[in-house]
Amino acid sequence: MVVIDQIGSFSFMFSLVFALVFIFIIASVIINFYRLLKRPARTSSEETPTIVKEREIIKEIVKIRCPYCNNLYDEKYDKCPNCGGKR
Repeated sequence: MVVIDQIGSFSFMFSLVFALVFIFIIASVIINFYRLLKRPARTSSEETPTIVKEREIIKEIVKIRCPYCNNLYDEKYDKCPNCGGKR
């Protein structure tokens, strides 16, 4: 009798543990499937990153000194903006 009770309780415990593990696996699959459906769909702009191209322009400004008033002005001018003297 004692051996039969132990086998019966082992069988019952095994079935109970198996059922709990099975329920846990099914619940985790359902939760992951629900999260997958709830996630927003990606648009094409999110899939490819935006490329920003930058270009640096270096411009030199050469200053020359007026021989008449000793003022500095840009090389592009023909006359001194201060006194009007020619280069």
